[in-house]
Amino acid sequence: MGTDPNLTFLKAFFAARIERLRNVRDDRGAISIETMMIVAGLVVVAAIAAGVILTKVNEKAKEIK
Repeated sequence: MGTDPNLTFLKAFFAARIERLRNVRDDRGAISIETMMIVAGLVVVAAIAAGVILTKVNEKAKEIK
C-alpha cells in the first residue's frame, strides 16, 4: 500500500510550521493565531485518521462475523 501524497503534504506542512514555531520563541505569554491554527489543523488531521481507522476496523469486523 503506497503513501497518500495528500497526507505526505500535510505532514511536511505541519512539520515546517511546528519547526518555525520552535525557532520563534518569544515571551509574549499569549498563544498566537498561527499556533491556534496549527493545533486546530492537527486535531482535524487526527480526527480524520481516527475516522479512517475506525471505518477499516468496522469493515473487518463485519467480514469476520
